[in-house]
Amino acid sequence: MAMAAEAIDPTASAGTASIAIALARALTNGDLFHAAPDEPRAAALAAALRAAVPDAAVVFCPGSDALPGDDAPASPANVGQRVSALREVRRLLSLKRRPRIAFVTTGEALGRLYPPPAAFDTAPPRVEKGSPVDLAALYADLQSIGYVVDERVDEPGEVALRGAVLDVYPADATAPLRIDAAEGVVTAIRLYDPADQRTTGECEARELGRVSEPELGGSGVPLIEHLPGAAVIVPADAEQRRRRFLSLAGDAQRRRGKRAIRDVAGEAVWAKAVGRHDRPSLEIAATPAPRFVEAKRPMKAFADAARAAIDAGKRVVLLGSERDLRFISRRVAKGLKRDVERVESWAAVEKAKKGSLLSLAMPIDRGFEDDRLLAVAAADLLGSRAQLDAAGSSATDPAPFTLGEIAIGDVVVHEDHGLAVVQGLAAMPDDGDAIALSYADGGTRLVPVAEADRLWRYGAEADAVTLDRLDGASWQKRRGAIDAAIAESARELTRIAAERAARAAPVLDPPSDAYERFAAGFPFAETADQARAIAAERDDLAAGKPMDRLVVGDVGYGKTEVALRAAALAALAGHQVAIAAPTTVLARQHLDSFTRRFEGTGIEVAGLSRLSSAAEKKRVKAGLADGWIGVVVGTGAVAGKGVAYRNLALVIIDEEQRFGTADKARMRDLGAGHVLALSATPIPRTLQSALVGLQQLSVITTPPARRQPIRTSVGPFVADTVRTALLRERSRGGQSFVVVPRIEDMTPLAETLARLVPELDILQAHGKMPAAEIDEAMVAFGRGDGDVLLATNIIEAGLDVPRANTMVIWRADRFGLSQLHQLRGRVGRGSRRGQVMLLTDAGHEIAPRTLKRLRTLEAFDRLGAGFAISARDLDLRGAGDLIGEAQAGHMKLIGVDLYQHLLEAALRTARGETVERWTPELHLGLTGRLPEDWLPDEELRVTLYCRLARIEDADALAAFAEEIEDRFGALPAEAELLLRLAGLRIAAREAQIARIDAGPAAIALTPRRDFAGDTSGLTARGDRLILSERIENAGARLDRIEALLEELSG
Repeated sequence: MAMAAEAIDPTASAGTASIAIALARALTNGDLFHAAPDEPRAAALAAALRAAVPDAAVVFCPGSDALPGDDAPASPANVGQRVSALREVRRLLSLKRRPRIAFVTTGEALGRLYPPPAAFDTAPPRVEKGSPVDLAALYADLQSIGYVVDERVDEPGEVALRGAVLDVYPADATAPLRIDAAEGVVTAIRLYDPADQRTTGECEARELGRVSEPELGGSGVPLIEHLPGAAVIVPADAEQRRRRFLSLAGDAQRRRGKRAIRDVAGEAVWAKAVGRHDRPSLEIAATPAPRFVEAKRPMKAFADAARAAIDAGKRVVLLGSERDLRFISRRVAKGLKRDVERVESWAAVEKAKKGSLLSLAMPIDRGFEDDRLLAVAAADLLGSRAQLDAAGSSATDPAPFTLGEIAIGDVVVHEDHGLAVVQGLAAMPDDGDAIALSYADGGTRLVPVAEADRLWRYGAEADAVTLDRLDGASWQKRRGAIDAAIAESARELTRIAAERAARAAPVLDPPSDAYERFAAGFPFAETADQARAIAAERDDLAAGKPMDRLVVGDVGYGKTEVALRAAALAALAGHQVAIAAPTTVLARQHLDSFTRRFEGTGIEVAGLSRLSSAAEKKRVKAGLADGWIGVVVGTGAVAGKGVAYRNLALVIIDEEQRFGTADKARMRDLGAGHVLALSATPIPRTLQSALVGLQQLSVITTPPARRQPIRTSVGPFVADTVRTALLRERSRGGQSFVVVPRIEDMTPLAETLARLVPELDILQAHGKMPAAEIDEAMVAFGRGDGDVLLATNIIEAGLDVPRANTMVIWRADRFGLSQLHQLRGRVGRGSRRGQVMLLTDAGHEIAPRTLKRLRTLEAFDRLGAGFAISARDLDLRGAGDLIGEAQAGHMKLIGVDLYQHLLEAALRTARGETVERWTPELHLGLTGRLPEDWLPDEELRVTLYCRLARIEDADALAAFAEEIEDRFGALPAEAELLLRLAGLRIAAREAQIARIDAGPAAIALTPRRDFAGDTSGLTARGDRLILSERIENAGARLDRIEALLEELSG
């Protein structure tokens, strides 16, 4: 059965399903070792193979995401997956009766050496419900195998211990775990959401996989040595990746000199190892199944093809997710007038009678046909509607838009005393806690934690603002002027909203078959959030009222597809659409994608920007006025002088936060009626109107299915490492960005790169080049020309380069955190894992605060981190106002959070509501707190105190109590008391009681003017109501006050 590696490769043009089926057939002869060209295809193949052969053990082992010769280790999640896979294979091989093993990896992984199989005999720590545990010892063990201590565990490879609760994110897991212990026994193992830290489920037992690989030493082996006796299948494209990796490693070795790269499996080592294995060929003689979804009547097209296949004696099998199969099986059964038989494996498919109609849950995106069967994927029938997460129907997570959490070192605004810095916690005379604030004159103010709702995060670094003095005089002057200005804004906004509500707009509801054909052109599965945003805009556009919707999503999360669907709804209904982008580069990219998607619809798409020729501008303007151009894509020129539309119905504004207020107003005033704005930056400047109810809001927080987190590293500029990174990207068919902070940095770095990577084609783009040249360089790079684009941060705005997966940022310390995140979003937009190297000048010392900012970006490398990052690094320069630029400085003067709060209150006042903010005073001789021995992290206690102080209703308080008990374990008595006192304030506010005094002899209530409760049993004395009951016990007294307030509230 042996064959040469260079034999004709039947997998080169085959799809995942047909390769998986060929492997399933080969697996009947024994263990199998298969290499795919890259990680996404390997993972997809492993998933399909598991479904096809459920009684086999399918193990997916990723290659390292570290560069050859780079001293920086692979990412924890990458190491964890690999170690877990190799340990699982070792465990399976030790069994007396074991399943057949299919080992799936990548071509690049074959180029490295790995610790020998015996190195994976040592079991990692394991926890099991009901088993003995020493949490402190487990905590130490986890650190010894590579786990990093972090107070908030939300990334693979992190661990935290808080009393009787240990949080750990196993390196090979999809979610972190919370381990509860009592009296030395595990009482619960809970899975929790890394974003909101709340429990999502439970498990009985779990291995806590390693974050670091066993030492290689001098005994490294090729990967195939881990599965001796297996048949080895390495298609030509995977073999090519292996050889490219060796070439890259050889280049890195030559530059390292004597420091040998120890983990490379050279040609001789590989040949010797692979020579001990059979090399069977895969028999694939299949063609892709038709894309029925693109037919005018998809179900009829499928039924015709299925009947023909059945008549020819072929089996017909439906493949897809459980959810999709449930949906399409009913329709198929109805269309073919016969039942669909459910099977559980591919062997059952092949054993079925000829002419059978079957279904198998198997995750593939395209079917196939051969001489024995017709396999149809759900995606062939449903297009982009297939493979949606069945659990994705929950409401959008509002967490990205909650107020910024306050931490030690933050600049805050005290509503009554102005700008200060949070120093930490201090003890009050009554044994309670206070938040200590430092002011400009060195003065300190202690704010009781019950009054922490007066503090608002400002959002800038302490060295970038002027703090107020302790007396607050200058603050009071500023605050008065701002209150007046915000009240004026609110009145104007309310007027605008009322005007808009009274207007009508075109009903945009095109023929459903035309729209579905357009939607089928989206080559990916919509994410749950994308689907919700599309459904919402579809409802808006069909309602006959003006749509004004803001779609917010992290960079690369599919906002453009939401815009395309809106444009299709309008254009296919016979109306015109204008799309505006902030740069000509982005406009040109949108023009390409819109033209491509509208091809064959009969709708003309045209471009209009400052780079359009005079003749082109004249042609487009005439077409818009006549109506034969249905969609125009451009810059602000789409609302320029002399541009008139015949029946414009929709304006789409991309990257809307980059347009000035006047430009946006001009576009909104085009008379379209419907407006869709897109933004990747979730700062309140773009969200003010959406959050205060003047604009509809859609949030896209779920990443595309195949998008992977971007590996982010911080370190000094090392020439050899940069060369290796750029060459590796070119070797896998990709492109790289090299970004500098200033134009004057371009020339010296261009010279360095010319010496470092002379074999690479380097393009340049910066702000002093003529606009046409910038556009040409960037668009050419986007088309795939050149290996490296050396640029300033002008690439930050929306440039889409699907093949770009590596970015080197020189002098990263000179960029803001949000800027860096936006830049990072330019890479890894396809299915390959992106890499960002944040490099600093080794000769310049970096301030600790700046280094902390870079480490924040390194830590937040999970998908969708943009919202969390923006909350930490709000860039307030140029912050504007909803009405116009005249009041642009107000948000900067008082910070985003307080501005938002005041604006919302002013809007309610402008609508005629009574808005009064007050907090009941409690004088009970009782104080609660979050004790240090329960929650040692002071910064976390500050954050929780501030959150607690803002809670205004009993349900929210109950949820908060549940959350902290979930996260940190059973509440101690002091924390219980703190929450009871918070509940008392809420109850007093509802009962209109301004103050409560209580002692052993009596309870005194001071009602507000609008108090209307039943005072039976209470004696009025002056402005107070007295309950003359002697209650010596403080706890019983608290119980009585709670009952009394409940009675007063009715």
